[in-house]
Amino acid sequence: MKPLHVSGIQTFLSRFERFSLCEIKIITIKSPSVIEIQFSVQDTGRAFDWIDVAFELSNVSDAKLIENSKLAFLDMSEGINIISEENKFVLCHGQYSSWQTAKDSPLYIICESIKFKELPFSG
Repeated sequence: MKPLHVSGIQTFLSRFERFSLCEIKIITIKSPSVIEIQFSVQDTGRAFDWIDVAFELSNVSDAKLIENSKLAFLDMSEGINIISEENKFVLCHGQYSSWQTAKDSPLYIICESIKFKELPFSG
């Protein structure tokens, strides 16, 4: 896994068109403070080929999750946002602008660090 640095967040999100119209594959709680979430998304850097991207969010301080069986029903037209402020990261569904407003999202994870890895498309 590679760390997602604050300076690269917007470039990363742009590469995947803010994960709009992606599919959330699975959310895995690895421990009380580590959550992994995996998406299938089109990669503009690979001529819009589909790949999977897994995020590992560490030192989670707050989260609102959706059951894996209901992920397919989440409208992903707004995509996701990753916000960095006050030494925290927030990964949330929708285009919220701060970690406080992101708590209105149906899915958010507030953590201290984010890592990601690119995986083959899982279909």
